[in-house]
Amino acid sequence: MRQFRIGILGCGVISNTYIADIQRFYKDLQIAACADVLPEAARAHAEKYGIEKACTPDELLADDSLDIIVNLTPPPFHPALNRKIIEAGRNLFCEKPFAPTLKEAKEVLDLADEKGVMVGCAPDTFLSSGLQSMRFYLDAGIIGEPFFVTANMTDFGVETWHPNPLPYYTEYAGPMLDMAPYYLSALISLLGPIESVAAFGAMPGKIRHIYTGPKAGTDIESPILTHYSAVLRMKSGVICSMNMSFDIYKSDLPALEICGSGGTLSYPDPNYGGGCPKVYRKEQYLGTVYQQTEEARKRREQFCELPELYARVKDYSRGLGVLELADAIDTGRKNRTGRDLILHVTEAAEAVRTSAVTGEFYRMQTSCSRPDPIPPGVQADRFC
Repeated sequence: MRQFRIGILGCGVISNTYIADIQRFYKDLQIAACADVLPEAARAHAEKYGIEKACTPDELLADDSLDIIVNLTPPPFHPALNRKIIEAGRNLFCEKPFAPTLKEAKEVLDLADEKGVMVGCAPDTFLSSGLQSMRFYLDAGIIGEPFFVTANMTDFGVETWHPNPLPYYTEYAGPMLDMAPYYLSALISLLGPIESVAAFGAMPGKIRHIYTGPKAGTDIESPILTHYSAVLRMKSGVICSMNMSFDIYKSDLPALEICGSGGTLSYPDPNYGGGCPKVYRKEQYLGTVYQQTEEARKRREQFCELPELYARVKDYSRGLGVLELADAIDTGRKNRTGRDLILHVTEAAEAVRTSAVTGEFYRMQTSCSRPDPIPPGVQADRFC
């Protein structure tokens, strides 16, 4: 693959992970410029990471040497800035959420089609070693026919670690737009599109106390629901119970667990690119029927760890979706994080929020195919 010149738009917290991981792991991507509305932030990043150009957002958009612009700005700015990037004729990779609503996402993607540019969007963790290994084992039938999934993000907000938590408690974020896309993308990649949604929401407390950063010791008010419990029915017939929360201090609910006719397959965290799947087979359960031994009883109680079938570059990583977009541009294929997946994930997140407010059953308008799997054994920076 030829080398692609990358521009980073937005030099906030997540940009540090993107830039460091791209520079370390993906040598076909050259971060050539970074921009921020705060010039000092762009200059600091350029100096820290050895980036040749620090500039304003307008200067970044005007730089026709850039092949892809990565939009890492706060979520409220995504739709408008995505339009500007596309209008400038640049290929785009956007951090999640792409847009808060299906309508806004479709308008931006229609513009991309009109301008002939390619678009990708996080989450891209389903492309990484752990979830691709899950896909391989699931498709191989290791647990038979799947019929039930539980997906759970049970955390207590961001105010104990993020220096500016306020944006996380707006209509552009919350657990359904900030974290659920990781779980929704994983579910769709593993099990196909969603058919219908029913959900409930809760707000245990409107006041959130800030524990770190320049505003530590102060309170902010959250006008949005911060806990969602939903049931998703996939087109395949698989039923998913999903809980997304910013209000749970501790829970033993599994992050992702798929139950099938022959066993159970689990994964530690869809927010992470690395992680070993675990399997529990029905034979372990039935073993004690035939052998009344301590060894058989131990087998009956334990999940078995499975190897990752792809190189794990890092546990928590970012930037693989940018590389996959570049590879798709280079080879002339559709990228795996493109239009259909963006629209379906965006609508699914909106569907949960809508159902939780209205109390009504939601039937999905969009659909998509499962993104193509990555063949096991390829290099960590290759997709076929």
